[in-house]
Amino acid sequence: MSQQSDAPAGAVSETYDVFADAGATTALGGNIHVGYWTDETRDLTLIEATDRLTDLVAARTAPAAGDHLLDVGCGNGHPALRVAEAHDVRVTGINVNAQQVAGATDLAKKSPAADRLDFRLADVRELPFEEGGFASAMAIETLLHLADQTPALRELHRVVRPGGRLVIADLCLREPFTGADRELLEGMLDVYEIARISTVEEHREQLEAAGWEVLELTDIGEQVRPSFGHAAEAFRGLSGQLPDPQGAAQLASAADLMETFGAHPQAGYALITARRR
Repeated sequence: MSQQSDAPAGAVSETYDVFADAGATTALGGNIHVGYWTDETRDLTLIEATDRLTDLVAARTAPAAGDHLLDVGCGNGHPALRVAEAHDVRVTGINVNAQQVAGATDLAKKSPAADRLDFRLADVRELPFEEGGFASAMAIETLLHLADQTPALRELHRVVRPGGRLVIADLCLREPFTGADRELLEGMLDVYEIARISTVEEHREQLEAAGWEVLELTDIGEQVRPSFGHAAEAFRGLSGQLPDPQGAAQLASAADLMETFGAHPQAGYALITARRR
C-alpha cells in the first residue's frame, strides 16, 4: 500500500495548531483522540468515552505507584494528567507541537499531581532520555504520522526498561483501500497530516522488527466508531462559528471526510500491548 512519506514534524504541529485555533480541542471534550463505547455504555458522552480509552491504554501499561511513564504525542496533556492522578505515577509527555506543550504545562499546574508531570518538546525518533529510564510508554494516535514507524519503535524500546510495556492505540486498516476508496484514504492522509495507516499485521511486523514482543493486538474499531460522527458534528458546529468563510468550508469538509472514513467497514482501530524483551 503506497502512502505518503513521513509527515514533517513542523507540518504535523501546524495542523494541530489550526484545529486548536478553531476550538476543536474544546469541542471534542478536552481530548484529541477517539472514544470507546460498548453496548452497555452507548450513552456515554464524548469526553467520558475518550477518557475511557485513556483508561484502557493506561491499564495495559500495568502501572505501579512510583513508576515513570512516557506519553508519546501527549496532546494537550489531559490523558497524562488523568493517568498520573489515577495511578500515582510520574508522567513525562513529549510532543512536536510547542503550543500543546505549553498548554499541557499550564494544565498540569492545576493538577494535584503537578509534581509528577513534565512536558517537553521532542521527537519520538530522537528521544532525549537515557536507556531504560521509563517503566512503560503509551502512544495514542501518534505513530500514524510516521510512514516508517520502526525508528521510533526502536527509540521507545531503548528508553523503556527490560520487561516494560509499550501500549499503542491507533487507526488501522482491516484491508488495504483500493479503487474509489483510495481517494477517501488519500484525503484522510492529506487533511490530517497522516503518513501511514497500517494494517493489523503491519503493526505487528513493525513492532517485532524493533525488538518488541507483542502481547495483545486487538481491533476495537466497532467500539470507537461512534467517535467519528461525534467529532464530525463538533467540527460542523465550529465551522458555523468561524468568521472566515474559507476556513469554515475547510473545517466542514474535514468533518465530512472524517465521518465517511469512520463509517467505512475496512476502517479499524488497533489496541496493542507490547513488552520489551
